[in-house]
Amino acid sequence: MSYLAKTNWTFNDPVTEYDINRWEQGIADAHAQISVLAADVSNLKTRMNTLEATLPDGFTRNNFNDDLSTISSIRVVRGYYNEVQSCLEV
Repeated sequence: MSYLAKTNWTFNDPVTEYDINRWEQGIADAHAQISVLAADVSNLKTRMNTLEATLPDGFTRNNFNDDLSTISSIRVVRGYYNEVQSCLEV
């Protein structure tokens, strides 16, 4: 049930059982929706952490490190020497 707000209260309006039940149902519905949203956010956080863990450090620094001692020949197609981090980025 969607919450039906009463926004035209006046000073001497009586508060009925219907009003209180409507308030309580609105509170219960809001808590139920918060629980669903919290589960969704938790799921998205887990998925994002998993995705980030599979990326090579945001593509700004590659986690692949090799001294190339086992390679007999290599042809670099693109890349540059990063003087700040003292590495070849290809």
